[in-house]
Formats: sequence, structure tokens, C-alpha cells
Amino acid sequence: MANKLSLRMSGHDWRILRELLFTADGHENAAVLLCGQSIARDESKLLVREIIPVPSHQYIDRQRYHLEVAPSFYNSIIDRCLGASLAPVICHSHPFDGVANYSASDDFGERRLLPVLQALLPHAKPASLLLTNTAVSGRVLKGSVFQRLSDVTVTGPRLQSFPILADKGAKKPEQAFFDRQIRAFGAEGQRQIGSVTAAIVGLGGIGSLVAEQLVRAGIGTLILVDFDVVETSNLNRLFGATSISKGRPKVEVVAEHLRSIRRLPLKIICDSVIRQSVLGRLRGADIILGCVDSDLARSTLTRFSYQYLIPLVDMGIRLDARTGEVSAAAGRVSVVGADGSCLRCSHHVDAERVRAESLPRAERQALAREGYVMGIDEPTPAVVTLNCVIAGLGTTAALNLLVNLTGSFQPVSQLYDATTGIVFTASPVHEPGCDICDEETGVKGLGDTQVVSAYE
Repeated sequence: MANKLSLRMSGHDWRILRELLFTADGHENAAVLLCGQSIARDESKLLVREIIPVPSHQYIDRQRYHLEVAPSFYNSIIDRCLGASLAPVICHSHPFDGVANYSASDDFGERRLLPVLQALLPHAKPASLLLTNTAVSGRVLKGSVFQRLSDVTVTGPRLQSFPILADKGAKKPEQAFFDRQIRAFGAEGQRQIGSVTAAIVGLGGIGSLVAEQLVRAGIGTLILVDFDVVETSNLNRLFGATSISKGRPKVEVVAEHLRSIRRLPLKIICDSVIRQSVLGRLRGADIILGCVDSDLARSTLTRFSYQYLIPLVDMGIRLDARTGEVSAAAGRVSVVGADGSCLRCSHHVDAERVRAESLPRAERQALAREGYVMGIDEPTPAVVTLNCVIAGLGTTAALNLLVNLTGSFQPVSQLYDATTGIVFTASPVHEPGCDICDEETGVKGLGDTQVVSAYE
């Protein structure tokens, strides 16, 4: 396992956990988090899928400064983890304000319990979590030594990180460069933006502008994903591209342009996001911005978002110009994540179109000729100014997940009607039993226990 280990959970689960651990009687409480795992070379993550509270009859002792849970409770946890290939995180509370420091009693109990869990669950790395009213800490046991988690991240309604280990590499924001933004949401807000790794998938007319806005806003690290090369028809809307860019990969062209604005870590992936190997390289992202033009890619990113607890801001625009002039134009920005509904439930992804886009090119063209799908392999109309509107809304939505940019939490769905100039919000739709976003049947927090895409 990687040296760094962190924990991620949805905002809904975070609120539920705090309600379970802090009760009116002022006594300590306990629970277990069942977690999927994301194991990468530089950092591994525990992804909370389910919270199991300790039933009252399973407490041997429960006081304000002491807690003991019956072994039979942990036997049931082991059975559930084995059945679903999940890892347990044992949690308890110290019901007071202040730093979350483990007690000598906590050390004694966890030195006995964690090795037993590890021995019975060889696929997992059991951990513990400790909450006070105002702080959180977490750790694993390596041999006879406790190792702290690096941080705990809550993904909504605003991305919130609780550092446990001091980040010695954290840099102060460039005061002069970001002066006007610091006046808007403070130096701490600017530092938060600078600590984030954002992945942009799709570097066309919308994605290239999203990338430029994030760089100018001070994002910490960017991952750029696109498999295409620059063509002549891209030059009027691909930011950073010029006539000498033709034939070069979009990720390289956009990366060069971004480095001319500000120096920052850039990772480029010239490949398709529907491939499992590419998705594996996105696991280190804190947030994903989807600027793709296919329902297959959108569907893949949606599943990935839920499975790895990484918020997705999906955006796109459609123009109807079949008569030779624009008769309708509309754009959309949707925030997708474990606290809401998926793009399919909200009817922003069409299952039949996903199926058609999955077929070989000859079969897709046959379906188009027969009228089953429209425009699946045809270039769609695009205008740079309308792209700018959606890119601005989408980037604002992403930043609003990190800082209080607009004075309130981010709407989960914004729809732009270009014919009237109106931007309005829409409520998410959830279909019970959805295999992506349902709490019981969906993929929330499963991490590496399942593949996201069959494409390799």
C-alpha cells in the first residue's frame, strides 16, 4: 500500500456519522465505516460506502470517558466485509471540544482489535477514526506503530478537507497575482483552491476554456485528458491553439498554453477516458470537470464519480441548426456526486445512445441511416461565444465546490436557454434501484472492488 492513506466520504454520510457519535447524553459512541479502497502508487484512499452504528445492546460499557464494544459486533462486521470485499474503519467519539487525541485506553484497545481485523481481512487495511466536536483524526497500525491518515475529505455540499498530517509542501498563495480573488474569498480560500487537483476530460471549445479559467483561478494541479488532435475546424474555439497547432495532440497544445500563463504541475493523458487504464490515472483527482460530447463518456465519468467519491461537474451545449440557421440553443451544467442523483436518472444521458456509441463504427452508421440515432458520427454545430457561457458557469460551479464564491452552495443543475438568455435551475431526479446512484444497489464508494469500464 502507498505511504499516504486518506479517507473520503459524502456530505450526507458525514452528517449521519456525527449524529450517531454525538448524542444528548454526552457519552462516547461508536460505529464502523465499511469502505471500498482506491490503491495507487502515491496515495491510497478509503472510500466510505456504508455506516454501521453499534446497537445499544452491543455496548459492554459506555460512559463519557470510556467505551467498550462486544466482540460479537465486530464478528458481524467481518462477515459483511468479507462478503463485499470492503475494509472496516472503526470510529468513536470524544464528546468535547479540542484536538482529537487518542487516549492510552484507545491505544490499548486498537492494538488488540486492528491486528485481528487485519488477519481476518487480508484484502483490506483496517483503520480507525476519532472525532471530537471540533476535530478529527485517524490512523492505521503498521506492525507495532500507529501511522496517522493524511486527511479526511468530505465531498459535499462543499469539498472540505480535514488535514491530519501537516502538509510541509503547502505553498502560500501568490499575493500579487491573486490579489483581487483574495479580496473576494480570502487567503484561506485561495490556499484551498491551490491545494486541489482537478481533472479536465475533453479539451475542445469548452474544456480548453475551463482549463484556462482554472489556471488563472489558481488551481493546484491539472490533469488534462483528450485523445484527439487539433484540426482546422478547432482553431476558432480551441483556446491556446494556432495555425501551427494542427495535427498535434490537444492535450499538448493546451498544456503549453497554460504553462505560459502560470507555472503549475500538469499531467497530460492523450487517450480516451472510456478506457479503464485511463480512469485509473484519475483516481488522484479531487474534482473532475467533464467537457465531453458523447453519452458513453458521460456515463463512464458518472459511474467513476460515484465509485470513487470524486465530484463531477458535467457540462455541454446543443445547437439546433438543421434549417441552416440556429433555431434553438441550450446548455447545461450538472454537479454529480454521492450526495445527489446521476446523469442517467436526471435524463441527461440516454441509455440507447450509450449503447449505440458503444458499437463499431459501421454498426453505428447503419443505425443512423435507419433513423434510430441522429448525428452520432456527424460534427455538431458550435459557436465560441456560447461555449464561453457554459465554460464560465461550469468553472464557477467547480470553484463554488471549493470556496464560497457565489454566497451560497452550488445548485446541482443549471440550464441555459440561449434563445431567451435565461439561466434557471432544475431539481435532481432519482430513480429507486439505480445501479449507479442508489444507496443500496449503486456503486458509491466501491473503488477498486469493481472495474468502471470494460474498455481497455
